[in-house]
Amino acid sequence: MVSSGFRATLLKLGLEEERLAVLEGKGGIVEDEFEGIRYVRFRDSARGFRRGTVVFENGDVVPGFPHIKRIVQLENGVRRVFKGEPFYVEEKVDGYNVRVVKVGRRILALTRGGFVCPFTTERILDFVDEGFFRDYPDLVLVGEMAGPESPYIVEGPPYVEGDIRFFLFDIQEKGTGKSLPAEERYDLARKYGIPHVEVFGLYDSSRIDDLRGLIERLSREGREGIVMKSPDMRRIAKYVTPYANVNDVRIGSRIFFDLPHGYFMARIKRLAFYFAERHLRGEEFDEYAKALGKALLGPFVESIHEVASGGEVEEVFTVRVKNIGTAYRMVAHFERLGVRIHIEDIEDLKNGYWRITFKRVYPDATREMRELWNGRAFVD
Repeated sequence: MVSSGFRATLLKLGLEEERLAVLEGKGGIVEDEFEGIRYVRFRDSARGFRRGTVVFENGDVVPGFPHIKRIVQLENGVRRVFKGEPFYVEEKVDGYNVRVVKVGRRILALTRGGFVCPFTTERILDFVDEGFFRDYPDLVLVGEMAGPESPYIVEGPPYVEGDIRFFLFDIQEKGTGKSLPAEERYDLARKYGIPHVEVFGLYDSSRIDDLRGLIERLSREGREGIVMKSPDMRRIAKYVTPYANVNDVRIGSRIFFDLPHGYFMARIKRLAFYFAERHLRGEEFDEYAKALGKALLGPFVESIHEVASGGEVEEVFTVRVKNIGTAYRMVAHFERLGVRIHIEDIEDLKNGYWRITFKRVYPDATREMRELWNGRAFVD
Protein backbone atom coordinates (compact mmCIF):
# COMPACT_ATOMS: atom_id res chain seq x y z
CA MET A 1 0.00 0.00 0.00
CA VAL A 2 1.18 3.53 -0.73
CA SER A 3 0.61 6.36 1.70
CA SER A 4 -2.29 8.78 1.34
CA GLY A 5 0.03 11.55 0.17
CA PHE A 6 1.45 9.49 -2.69
CA ARG A 7 -2.01 8.17 -3.49
CA ALA A 8 -3.27 11.72 -3.96
CA THR A 9 -0.22 12.60 -6.10
CA LEU A 10 -0.65 9.57 -8.35
CA LEU A 11 -4.36 10.21 -8.84
CA LYS A 12 -3.59 13.85 -9.67
CA LEU A 13 -1.06 12.65 -12.27
CA GLY A 14 -3.81 10.68 -13.98
CA LEU A 15 -3.43 7.16 -12.62
CA GLU A 16 -6.93 5.73 -12.26
CA GLU A 17 -7.95 4.68 -8.76
CA GLU A 18 -9.01 1.21 -9.92
CA ARG A 19 -5.67 0.66 -11.66
CA LEU A 20 -3.81 1.92 -8.59
CA ALA A 21 -5.66 -0.60 -6.42
CA VAL A 22 -4.68 -3.42 -8.79
CA LEU A 23 -1.03 -2.34 -8.76
CA GLU A 24 -1.00 -2.22 -4.98
CA GLY A 25 -2.64 -5.61 -4.72
CA LYS A 26 0.00 -7.38 -6.79
CA GLY A 27 3.00 -5.35 -5.64
CA GLY A 28 3.27 -3.50 -8.94
CA ILE A 29 3.95 -0.20 -7.18
CA VAL A 30 6.18 0.15 -4.14
CA GLU A 31 6.85 3.05 -1.78
CA ASP A 32 10.53 3.45 -0.94
CA GLU A 33 13.01 5.79 0.70
CA PHE A 34 16.61 6.92 0.24
CA GLU A 35 18.30 9.02 2.92
CA GLY A 36 15.04 10.73 3.84
CA ILE A 37 13.82 11.17 0.25
CA ARG A 38 10.62 9.23 -0.27
CA TYR A 39 9.43 7.95 -3.63
CA VAL A 40 7.30 5.32 -5.30
CA ARG A 41 8.61 3.10 -8.09
CA PHE A 42 6.56 1.24 -10.66
CA ARG A 43 7.44 -2.45 -10.86
CA ASP A 44 4.71 -2.90 -13.50
CA SER A 45 3.62 -0.60 -16.29
CA ALA A 46 0.36 1.30 -16.08
CA ARG A 47 -1.27 3.76 -18.45
CA GLY A 48 1.20 6.63 -18.83
CA PHE A 49 3.67 5.06 -16.39
CA ARG A 50 6.31 2.70 -17.74
CA ARG A 51 7.90 0.06 -15.56
CA GLY A 52 10.76 1.74 -13.68
CA THR A 53 8.98 5.10 -13.42
CA VAL A 54 9.73 6.94 -10.19
CA VAL A 55 7.48 9.52 -8.54
CA PHE A 56 9.04 11.57 -5.75
CA GLU A 57 7.35 13.14 -2.76
CA ASN A 58 7.76 16.62 -4.24
CA GLY A 59 5.81 15.55 -7.34
CA ASP A 60 8.81 15.07 -9.67
CA VAL A 61 8.21 12.23 -12.14
CA VAL A 62 11.06 10.39 -13.84
CA PRO A 63 9.57 8.05 -16.47
CA GLY A 64 10.98 4.55 -16.83
CA PHE A 65 13.49 4.18 -19.61
CA PRO A 66 11.93 2.40 -22.60
CA HIS A 67 13.38 -0.79 -24.02
CA ILE A 68 15.04 -0.10 -27.36
CA LYS A 69 14.09 -2.31 -30.29
CA ARG A 70 16.77 -4.59 -31.66
CA ILE A 71 17.45 -5.62 -35.23
CA VAL A 72 19.32 -8.82 -36.17
CA GLN A 73 19.42 -8.44 -39.98
CA LEU A 74 21.33 -5.21 -40.40
CA GLU A 75 20.49 -4.16 -43.97
CA ASN A 76 16.78 -4.98 -43.88
CA GLY A 77 16.44 -3.69 -40.33
CA VAL A 78 17.94 -0.31 -41.19
CA ARG A 79 15.75 0.07 -44.26
CA ARG A 80 12.63 -0.89 -42.34
CA VAL A 81 13.24 1.29 -39.28
CA PHE A 82 14.66 4.43 -40.90
CA LYS A 83 12.99 4.22 -44.34
CA GLY A 84 15.84 5.90 -46.19
CA GLU A 85 16.16 8.79 -43.73
CA PRO A 86 19.52 9.62 -42.08
CA PHE A 87 20.35 8.47 -38.58
CA TYR A 88 23.16 8.97 -36.09
CA VAL A 89 25.22 5.98 -35.03
CA GLU A 90 26.46 5.88 -31.43
CA GLU A 91 28.31 3.24 -29.47
CA LYS A 92 26.28 0.81 -27.38
CA VAL A 93 28.34 0.67 -24.19
CA ASP A 94 28.36 -2.48 -22.06
CA GLY A 95 27.28 -1.34 -18.59
CA TYR A 96 24.19 -0.63 -16.53
CA ASN A 97 21.53 1.97 -17.30
CA VAL A 98 21.12 4.99 -14.99
CA ARG A 99 18.94 8.07 -14.99
CA VAL A 100 20.47 11.07 -13.22
CA VAL A 101 18.06 13.63 -11.83
CA LYS A 102 17.97 16.54 -9.40
CA VAL A 103 15.29 16.20 -6.72
CA GLY A 104 15.18 19.12 -4.35
CA ARG A 105 18.82 19.76 -3.50
CA ARG A 106 20.03 16.22 -4.20
CA ILE A 107 21.32 14.70 -7.40
CA LEU A 108 20.25 11.07 -7.53
CA ALA A 109 21.00 8.13 -9.82
CA LEU A 110 18.15 5.73 -10.58
CA THR A 111 18.53 2.18 -11.87
CA ARG A 112 16.38 0.84 -14.68
CA GLY A 113 14.15 -0.80 -12.07
CA GLY A 114 13.51 2.52 -10.33
CA PHE A 115 15.77 2.18 -7.29
CA VAL A 116 17.95 5.03 -6.10
CA CYS A 117 21.38 3.35 -6.27
CA PRO A 118 23.61 4.32 -3.29
CA PHE A 119 26.84 3.59 -5.17
CA THR A 120 25.98 5.43 -8.38
CA THR A 121 24.46 8.36 -6.50
CA GLU A 122 27.72 8.78 -4.56
CA ARG A 123 29.94 8.52 -7.66
CA ILE A 124 27.90 10.36 -10.30
CA LEU A 125 29.26 13.83 -9.52
CA ASP A 126 32.73 12.51 -10.34
CA PHE A 127 31.53 12.54 -13.96
CA VAL A 128 28.70 15.07 -14.24
CA ASP A 129 28.97 18.84 -13.75
CA GLU A 130 26.47 19.88 -11.09
CA GLY A 131 26.09 23.14 -13.00
CA PHE A 132 24.06 21.30 -15.63
CA PHE A 133 21.28 20.71 -13.10
CA ARG A 134 21.42 24.29 -11.84
CA ASP A 135 20.72 25.42 -15.39
CA TYR A 136 18.39 22.56 -16.39
CA PRO A 137 16.67 21.22 -13.23
CA ASP A 138 13.84 19.70 -15.28
CA LEU A 139 16.03 17.49 -17.45
CA VAL A 140 17.23 13.94 -16.82
CA LEU A 141 20.62 12.64 -17.93
CA VAL A 142 20.38 9.06 -19.17
CA GLY A 143 23.54 7.05 -19.56
CA GLU A 144 25.54 3.93 -18.96
CA MET A 145 27.85 3.32 -16.02
CA ALA A 146 30.56 1.00 -17.28
CA GLY A 147 33.95 -0.30 -16.29
CA PRO A 148 35.70 -3.19 -14.57
CA GLU A 149 34.77 -1.93 -11.09
CA SER A 150 30.98 -2.13 -11.35
CA PRO A 151 28.60 -3.51 -8.72
CA TYR A 152 26.25 -4.99 -11.34
CA ILE A 153 28.31 -6.05 -14.39
CA VAL A 154 31.23 -8.47 -14.30
CA GLU A 155 33.18 -6.78 -17.11
CA GLY A 156 33.27 -3.45 -18.90
CA PRO A 157 34.42 -1.87 -22.18
CA PRO A 158 38.05 -2.67 -23.05
CA TYR A 159 39.05 1.01 -23.00
CA VAL A 160 38.00 1.50 -19.34
CA GLU A 161 41.00 0.01 -17.61
CA GLY A 162 40.17 0.80 -13.99
CA ASP A 163 37.30 2.06 -11.86
CA ILE A 164 34.07 3.00 -13.64
CA ARG A 165 32.89 5.77 -15.97
CA PHE A 166 29.63 7.42 -17.00
CA PHE A 167 28.62 7.65 -20.67
CA LEU A 168 25.69 9.88 -21.62
CA PHE A 169 23.40 8.67 -24.42
CA ASP A 170 20.09 10.49 -23.88
CA ILE A 171 18.66 13.61 -22.22
CA GLN A 172 14.98 13.54 -21.34
CA GLU A 173 12.38 15.84 -19.86
CA LYS A 174 11.06 15.12 -16.40
CA GLY A 175 7.42 14.19 -16.46
CA THR A 176 7.08 13.45 -20.17
CA GLY A 177 10.22 11.40 -20.76
CA LYS A 178 10.57 13.13 -24.13
CA SER A 179 14.13 13.00 -25.48
CA LEU A 180 15.97 16.09 -26.65
CA PRO A 181 17.09 15.97 -30.30
CA ALA A 182 20.45 14.30 -30.77
CA GLU A 183 22.29 17.47 -31.86
CA GLU A 184 21.02 19.37 -28.81
CA ARG A 185 22.27 16.58 -26.55
CA TYR A 186 25.67 16.64 -28.23
CA ASP A 187 25.88 20.42 -27.69
CA LEU A 188 24.95 20.19 -24.00
CA ALA A 189 27.43 17.38 -23.41
CA ARG A 190 30.20 19.51 -24.92
CA LYS A 191 29.15 22.64 -23.02
CA TYR A 192 29.13 20.95 -19.61
CA GLY A 193 31.93 18.45 -20.24
CA ILE A 194 29.66 15.46 -19.69
CA PRO A 195 31.24 12.21 -20.96
CA HIS A 196 29.30 10.91 -23.94
CA VAL A 197 29.19 7.60 -25.78
CA GLU A 198 31.24 7.71 -28.96
CA VAL A 199 29.35 9.14 -31.92
CA PHE A 200 30.38 7.60 -35.24
CA GLY A 201 28.53 10.04 -37.46
CA LEU A 202 25.46 10.38 -39.64
CA TYR A 203 24.57 7.40 -41.82
CA ASP A 204 21.74 6.33 -44.09
CA SER A 205 20.68 3.12 -45.81
CA SER A 206 23.06 3.76 -48.73
CA ARG A 207 26.01 3.27 -46.34
CA ILE A 208 25.26 -0.27 -45.19
CA ASP A 209 28.72 -1.47 -46.18
CA ASP A 210 30.32 1.30 -44.11
CA LEU A 211 28.08 0.34 -41.20
CA ARG A 212 29.11 -3.31 -41.54
CA GLY A 213 32.74 -2.26 -41.53
CA LEU A 214 32.17 -0.28 -38.33
CA ILE A 215 30.52 -3.26 -36.65
CA GLU A 216 33.39 -5.54 -37.68
CA ARG A 217 35.89 -3.09 -36.19
CA LEU A 218 33.97 -2.78 -32.92
CA SER A 219 33.75 -6.55 -32.70
CA ARG A 220 37.52 -6.89 -33.15
CA GLU A 221 38.01 -4.29 -30.42
CA GLY A 222 35.79 -6.20 -27.99
CA ARG A 223 33.02 -3.58 -27.92
CA GLU A 224 29.32 -4.25 -27.56
CA GLY A 225 27.62 -2.67 -30.54
CA ILE A 226 25.81 0.35 -31.94
CA VAL A 227 22.61 2.27 -31.41
CA MET A 228 21.10 4.03 -34.43
CA LYS A 229 18.98 7.12 -33.76
CA SER A 230 17.05 9.48 -35.99
CA PRO A 231 18.06 13.12 -35.30
CA ASP A 232 14.70 13.77 -33.58
CA MET A 233 15.14 10.61 -31.42
CA ARG A 234 11.79 9.20 -32.53
CA ARG A 235 13.24 6.12 -34.24
CA ILE A 236 15.90 4.09 -32.47
CA ALA A 237 17.32 0.62 -33.07
CA LYS A 238 20.29 -1.29 -31.67
CA TYR A 239 22.60 -3.91 -33.12
CA VAL A 240 25.11 -6.00 -31.15
CA THR A 241 28.50 -7.20 -32.41
CA PRO A 242 29.20 -10.93 -32.78
CA TYR A 243 31.94 -10.56 -30.15
CA ALA A 244 29.41 -9.29 -27.60
CA ASN A 245 27.02 -12.17 -28.25
CA VAL A 246 29.75 -14.77 -27.68
CA ASN A 247 31.08 -12.90 -24.65
CA ASP A 248 27.62 -12.66 -23.07
CA VAL A 249 27.30 -16.44 -23.41
CA ARG A 250 30.70 -16.88 -21.76
CA ILE A 251 29.80 -14.64 -18.81
CA GLY A 252 26.33 -16.13 -18.40
CA SER A 253 27.37 -19.78 -18.62
CA ARG A 254 29.20 -19.58 -15.29
CA ILE A 255 25.82 -18.99 -13.61
CA PHE A 256 23.94 -21.18 -16.12
CA PHE A 257 21.21 -22.34 -13.73
CA ASP A 258 20.48 -18.80 -12.53
CA LEU A 259 19.55 -17.55 -16.01
CA PRO A 260 16.58 -18.41 -18.21
CA HIS A 261 17.53 -20.53 -21.21
CA GLY A 262 16.14 -17.73 -23.35
CA TYR A 263 19.18 -15.65 -22.36
CA PHE A 264 21.45 -18.04 -24.26
CA MET A 265 19.07 -18.72 -27.15
CA ALA A 266 18.63 -15.00 -27.84
CA ARG A 267 22.37 -14.57 -28.32
CA ILE A 268 22.72 -17.69 -30.43
CA LYS A 269 19.85 -16.43 -32.60
CA ARG A 270 21.60 -13.10 -33.14
CA LEU A 271 24.78 -14.89 -34.17
CA ALA A 272 22.88 -17.13 -36.58
CA PHE A 273 21.38 -14.11 -38.34
CA TYR A 274 24.80 -12.47 -38.48
CA PHE A 275 26.33 -15.60 -40.07
CA ALA A 276 23.49 -15.83 -42.59
CA GLU A 277 23.61 -12.16 -43.57
CA ARG A 278 27.39 -12.20 -43.95
CA HIS A 279 27.34 -15.59 -45.74
CA LEU A 280 30.08 -16.88 -43.45
CA ARG A 281 31.53 -20.19 -44.51
CA GLY A 282 34.55 -22.35 -43.95
CA GLU A 283 37.31 -21.31 -41.58
CA GLU A 284 35.70 -18.08 -40.36
CA PHE A 285 32.45 -19.89 -39.54
CA ASP A 286 34.37 -22.67 -37.79
CA GLU A 287 36.25 -20.14 -35.63
CA TYR A 288 33.02 -18.55 -34.43
CA ALA A 289 31.38 -21.93 -33.84
CA LYS A 290 34.37 -23.07 -31.78
CA ALA A 291 34.40 -19.80 -29.79
CA LEU A 292 30.67 -20.14 -29.06
CA GLY A 293 31.03 -23.73 -27.91
CA LYS A 294 33.94 -22.88 -25.59
CA ALA A 295 32.05 -19.85 -24.27
CA LEU A 296 29.01 -21.95 -23.42
CA LEU A 297 30.75 -25.01 -21.98
CA GLY A 298 34.00 -23.75 -20.46
CA PRO A 299 32.76 -21.59 -17.56
CA PHE A 300 29.78 -23.93 -17.01
CA VAL A 301 32.06 -26.93 -16.51
CA GLU A 302 34.30 -24.84 -14.22
CA SER A 303 31.29 -24.03 -12.05
CA ILE A 304 30.33 -27.70 -11.83
CA HIS A 305 33.85 -28.61 -10.71
CA GLU A 306 33.76 -25.85 -8.12
CA VAL A 307 30.45 -26.99 -6.67
CA ALA A 308 31.49 -30.66 -6.76
CA SER A 309 34.52 -29.67 -4.67
CA GLY A 310 32.31 -28.10 -2.01
CA GLY A 311 32.34 -24.54 -3.29
CA GLU A 312 29.54 -22.29 -4.53
CA VAL A 313 28.57 -20.60 -7.77
CA GLU A 314 29.77 -17.06 -7.24
CA GLU A 315 31.07 -13.90 -8.89
CA VAL A 316 33.55 -11.39 -7.45
CA PHE A 317 33.09 -7.62 -7.94
CA THR A 318 35.15 -4.59 -6.92
CA VAL A 319 33.99 -0.98 -6.62
CA ARG A 320 35.51 2.30 -5.46
CA VAL A 321 33.57 4.41 -2.97
CA LYS A 322 34.29 7.65 -1.13
CA ASN A 323 32.66 6.52 2.10
CA ILE A 324 32.75 3.02 3.59
CA GLY A 325 29.12 3.51 4.61
CA THR A 326 28.21 3.44 0.92
CA ALA A 327 29.45 -0.15 0.73
CA TYR A 328 27.11 -1.21 3.51
CA ARG A 329 24.22 0.69 1.95
CA MET A 330 24.93 -1.30 -1.22
CA VAL A 331 24.67 -4.53 0.78
CA ALA A 332 21.26 -3.42 2.04
CA HIS A 333 20.29 -2.42 -1.50
CA PHE A 334 21.20 -5.86 -2.87
CA GLU A 335 19.34 -7.58 -0.03
CA ARG A 336 16.19 -5.71 -1.04
CA LEU A 337 16.75 -7.04 -4.56
CA GLY A 338 16.95 -10.58 -3.17
CA VAL A 339 20.65 -10.84 -3.99
CA ARG A 340 23.07 -12.52 -1.60
CA ILE A 341 26.43 -10.76 -1.32
CA HIS A 342 29.34 -10.69 1.14
CA ILE A 343 31.96 -7.97 1.55
CA GLU A 344 35.32 -9.73 1.26
CA ASP A 345 37.82 -6.89 1.56
CA ILE A 346 38.04 -3.13 2.18
CA GLU A 347 41.22 -1.34 1.01
CA ASP A 348 42.12 2.31 1.60
CA LEU A 349 43.52 3.60 -1.72
CA LYS A 350 44.94 6.72 0.02
CA ASN A 351 43.44 9.00 -2.63
CA GLY A 352 40.03 9.68 -1.12
CA TYR A 353 38.58 6.35 -2.24
CA TRP A 354 38.14 2.91 -0.76
CA ARG A 355 38.19 -0.22 -2.90
CA ILE A 356 35.52 -2.69 -1.82
CA THR A 357 35.65 -6.32 -2.93
CA PHE A 358 32.45 -8.27 -2.56
CA LYS A 359 31.24 -11.68 -3.59
CA ARG A 360 27.84 -12.44 -5.06
CA VAL A 361 26.66 -15.96 -4.32
CA TYR A 362 24.04 -17.86 -6.34
CA PRO A 363 22.46 -20.33 -3.89
CA ASP A 364 19.79 -21.67 -6.25
CA ALA A 365 22.31 -22.42 -9.00
CA THR A 366 24.65 -23.98 -6.45
CA ARG A 367 21.89 -26.17 -5.06
CA GLU A 368 20.80 -27.34 -8.52
CA MET A 369 24.34 -28.25 -9.57
CA ARG A 370 25.07 -30.01 -6.29
CA GLU A 371 21.91 -32.12 -6.43
CA LEU A 372 22.58 -33.13 -10.04
CA TRP A 373 26.20 -33.97 -9.25
CA ASN A 374 25.04 -36.08 -6.33
CA GLY A 375 22.90 -38.19 -8.63
CA ARG A 376 19.42 -36.71 -8.47
CA ALA A 377 17.18 -38.32 -11.09
CA PHE A 378 14.74 -36.14 -12.99
CA VAL A 379 12.34 -36.17 -15.92
CA ASP A 380 13.00 -33.79 -18.81
